Amino acid sequence: MNTEQVKQGSLLIAPPHMTDYRFAGSVMLVTHQTSATGTVALCVNSETSFNVNDLREEINIDGNLPFPLYWGGPVQPGSIWMLHDSDWRMSNTLEVNHSWSMTSNRDMFANILEGDMPRQFRFMHGFASWAPGQLKRELEGEPPWSSTSSWLVSEDPGVEWLFDQPEGTMWETCMQKATEEAVDSWF
Repeated sequence: MNTEQVKQGSLLIAPPHMTDYRFAGSVMLVTHQTSATGTVALCVNSETSFNVNDLREEINIDGNLPFPLYWGGPVQPGSIWMLHDSDWRMSNTLEVNHSWSMTSNRDMFANILEGDMPRQFRFMHGFASWAPGQLKRELEGEPPWSSTSSWLVSEDPGVEWLFDQPEGTMWETCMQKATEEAVDSWF
C-alpha cells in the first residue's frame, strides 16, 4: 500500500474483515493529516436514529432542524461537525481540501435556520483519529495490524458523488471504486 495516497479528502474504506466492530462497513473521509498530530476522519455512512432537532435543547437553538445526525467516530462523541462543500464558509470553517470543508459552532445552526447553508452537507457527532504514524502502520500491515484487515484507500470522490450515494450501498460502491483505482494504478 502506498501510504502517500492518503490525503485530506481521501476515503478510508473498511475492508470486509475489519477487526474493529465499530468501523465494520464504514466509509471514512480524511479531514486532517499531519506527521505531528496524526490523522482525523469522519464516518460518512453511519446515520443514527437521531436528527439535529433532538439536540435543540443541548445546543440552545429554536427552530426546525430536521437534518439526520451521523456517527462521525468514537472520539469526542459530544462534538457536532458539519461536513460540507467548500463553497460555503463561516469565520471558523476549516478547509479540508478544494472539495470539502467542515464547521463546528452554534452559529452554523442559526445560519441554516436563516436559509444560509451549504449546497451539500451532513451533520456528525464525534470523529475518528489515529496517532502520528498509526494509520501508515495499519495500512502497511505492521503488527498488530494486518494488511488484509486494514483500510482500503480511495481518492477524493468529490462532494456530489459521495453524497449522492445511497447510505445502504455506499460501502459497496466505495469498495468497488477503491478496487478500480488500485487496478488502474498497476497499468
